[in-house]
Amino acid sequence: MNLIVIFDLITFCTSLAALIILLIGWKRALSRDVKLLTAGLFVFTSLYSFCLVLEWSGITQVLDPFEDLIGAIIPMWWAFIFYSFLQQLASNDLRESEERYRTLISEMLNGFALHEIMVDNNDKPYDYRFLEVNLAFEEMTGLQGVDIVGKTILEVLPKTETYWIETYGEVALSGKFIRFENYSQELDKYFEVLAYSPQKGQFAAVFTDITDRKLAEEERERLEEQLRQSHKMEAIGTLAGGIAHDFNNMLGIILGNTELAIDDVPEWNPARLNLEEIKIASLRAKDVVRQLLSFARKTVKERKPVKINPIVTDVLKLLRSSIPTSIEIRSNIPEESQIIFADPTQINQVMINLCTNAAQAMEEDGGILEISLDSMTLDESTAQSYDLSPGRYVKLTVNDTGHGIDPKFKDRIFDPYFTTREFAKGSGMGLAMVHGIVMNHDGAITVESEVGKGTTFNIFFPIVSREPVPEITIDEDLPTGKERMLFVDDEESIVKMGRQRLERLGYKVESITSSLDALDLFRSKPDQFDLVITDLTMPKMTGDKLVKEILNIRPEMPIIICTGFSEKMDGEKAREIGASGYLEKPHEKSDLARMVRQVLDGKNE
Repeated sequence: MNLIVIFDLITFCTSLAALIILLIGWKRALSRDVKLLTAGLFVFTSLYSFCLVLEWSGITQVLDPFEDLIGAIIPMWWAFIFYSFLQQLASNDLRESEERYRTLISEMLNGFALHEIMVDNNDKPYDYRFLEVNLAFEEMTGLQGVDIVGKTILEVLPKTETYWIETYGEVALSGKFIRFENYSQELDKYFEVLAYSPQKGQFAAVFTDITDRKLAEEERERLEEQLRQSHKMEAIGTLAGGIAHDFNNMLGIILGNTELAIDDVPEWNPARLNLEEIKIASLRAKDVVRQLLSFARKTVKERKPVKINPIVTDVLKLLRSSIPTSIEIRSNIPEESQIIFADPTQINQVMINLCTNAAQAMEEDGGILEISLDSMTLDESTAQSYDLSPGRYVKLTVNDTGHGIDPKFKDRIFDPYFTTREFAKGSGMGLAMVHGIVMNHDGAITVESEVGKGTTFNIFFPIVSREPVPEITIDEDLPTGKERMLFVDDEESIVKMGRQRLERLGYKVESITSSLDALDLFRSKPDQFDLVITDLTMPKMTGDKLVKEILNIRPEMPIIICTGFSEKMDGEKAREIGASGYLEKPHEKSDLARMVRQVLDGKNE
């Protein structure tokens, strides 16, 4: 068998193979080109085989040239088929890769977006265009792909921060890979972003929404800061208690001796006015100590019907000396005062906090601090907007021309420990305390502010019909007596002052600075005293123990216990240990005179 016969047999087999490929491939995923080329191959090989059959049959030799032509075409045709088939394989691989890529992108939990960066003539990025986004991106941002693909970020989110454009522009133009975290103010979310450049001028960003994690971290930090502040407040409270005791003792000495001096100085003497001022300052200092203890939550708040106008006026007088002269204080306080049910010390606290905040907002450039009081009637709809009941209210307004409050902080200014000031300039408790006090007084507080123009706080207190409790004035008709007393205090200055006070009221007084010596003295002659007045905090034996020892000797003995400050003692606890009366230092002579007389007359039970 020669080579020509072998070639003819191969060609015939090729024809059959082409037919098989054509029949199988027609139902398979062969490309259109491969199918057409295979069909052509089948035609050519069939013709060639037909020619061979005729030649082998000896029918004709006419088709030899045609047979040679087809024989030359068939190898080339095979080459075309093989090339097209390889192209299809490559195309299939590419298509499958793209499908896998798109499936991965569409089903991934991270947000994905492909963009085209837009630059100006100086190659500086100024915007970028959305080319593709996935479902997770739509869910994270609330932006739908059909609405944003083809549009620029500034068309979709006009307030997008330049930080994003500049950062992504650097990635698209330099080809570098970056990972960062940032807050999108426009979307109000935190994102962790991985950005890379698939080709120059484009960037892809993979987003992870970390808002919950960030908020949890902020909450943890807030709680940690709150715990630190709580420990600080506890330390301040402990310190305040210690300071209050000693300070009230000193105030007691100042106030008592001032009253004694006032009694000795004629009314026409100019020194009398100076002494009266010292007395007023001492009483104000007493209120300052009470505020300190209230701040440390160590005093019980006492609400009663009070006139608000004098309270506001007195606070403004005190603030004038502490507020810079570059700040003008204007007040609009009507002469007729409305009555509210309040703790005067806490109203002082509200005023001081609001005015101090206002002054700090104007400390650099100065400005105007305006305080006004007005009475009004709130109907049902207006009252409801303030979460109040309809009725008559006093509106206290504190307005400043300072830098104003950033809108993003406005909803948080009353949160405990929230402050925008430096660590040394604010604890974040001032406005929180103001809000708490106002709420406890059945009131409401609102704030209006504009950056660069100032802030206005409006506070509403309900007006009450009850008349305020009249203050007891010092007069010459103080109750007196001739009873015998034992006065005990470890401070010699207080002992001297207390003895003079009581003696001027007509009493016979034996004073002593040692509680142990006082007990020995009382034990030696228990029937020689009609009343015992003792301090609480004394060395070796405290006042409450002295009370118990005296009552063991003489159970019906009237006793008044005094203290500058103690968490362990108040009026109720004094009665529990058997004392007949309780006085806080510093106290005025009138308070002492009335308490002594009430206890002696048995009216303080």
